[in-house]
Amino acid sequence: MNPTLDDTLQEFDAGLFVQKVTEAMKMAALGAIQHKKKGTVTLVFDLEPIGESSSVQVKHTLKYVKPTRNGKSSEENTTSTPMHVGKEGYLTISPELQDDLFNAGKNIVTHIRGGKDGN
Repeated sequence: MNPTLDDTLQEFDAGLFVQKVTEAMKMAALGAIQHKKKGTVTLVFDLEPIGESSSVQVKHTLKYVKPTRNGKSSEENTTSTPMHVGKEGYLTISPELQDDLFNAGKNIVTHIRGGKDGN
């Protein structure tokens, strides 16, 4: 299954990033309604490769402007999250082929029998 944008955003900053964006949208919207002025929310994503791996460090920046009675207030928050880049370019917190870890050693699995009669 390929992750959606929502899936990817939920992984940034251990899920806190989406909460921050939601709060910024609320603040900008309330200011716009209360003061009849434009509010803005800006998201910026910078992706930098991590060594020779198939991972990137995603720096996610949230900026918002909330209109006020006599001007505006603003906030900027930047955090980052390491993400794996799949063969089709999808970003995930874990490698795509994680299930291969479980299939690779199937022939070495030992069955443990329990119970009083050893079954």
